[in-house]
Amino acid sequence: MPRYSVRTLLIGVTLAAVLIHLGQLGWHRFIRYAEARQYSSLHAAKKWPIASLDSFVIDNGRGVPDDYVILVRRADTFGCFVPRNQFQKGESVEYEWYYRTDGLGRFSANDPQLQSGRGFAGPYVPGSGQSLTITFGPFSIPWSGNGPGWGFVYFDYNPVPRDRSAPDVLRICSTDVKSLNLIDARDARWLYKSHRDDHGLHGDQSANRPLPSRMD
Repeated sequence: MPRYSVRTLLIGVTLAAVLIHLGQLGWHRFIRYAEARQYSSLHAAKKWPIASLDSFVIDNGRGVPDDYVILVRRADTFGCFVPRNQFQKGESVEYEWYYRTDGLGRFSANDPQLQSGRGFAGPYVPGSGQSLTITFGPFSIPWSGNGPGWGFVYFDYNPVPRDRSAPDVLRICSTDVKSLNLIDARDARWLYKSHRDDHGLHGDQSANRPLPSRMD
């Protein structure tokens, strides 16, 4: 039976750990690719019309499909929600929500700093004058339905504070990601906006020094 030195064994263990890590990274990249491709296909099939210039709908009037993560922030408080079963019980939406106030952007279920839960909005009553909102923690996001599995998410109609360039105004960023464990809300790839013409604030930027707004 062959015998190995301690050094050889340590090298073997280290190499195995590196290979496992690389394998996980490769799998994560594959998942992100598959989810993004499905997201693009869903939107391509809808053929969204061009939104009017005064529209409050995020993403220039495009709807949001079930199961994809929507990121939100107020200053350096980050959160997200995942719409489920949109328009399945009248014009309504079920959703899972997460947020944290410590300035970090991961939404790990075993993190004691993470707040999470489930919510339901609706059904909308025509003529009531009451719009539906996805509400959790410090966030309240207007929503309306667009047929089974789809909805519209809106920028805040009446933001508090009124200044849409203020650090703690509601900012929203849609994603093409379903897997919450692959999301870091503080990643530079995510661009958060408070209104249609907002230059946007990247996830790794502090809200204390936001970029200038065209609606100032």
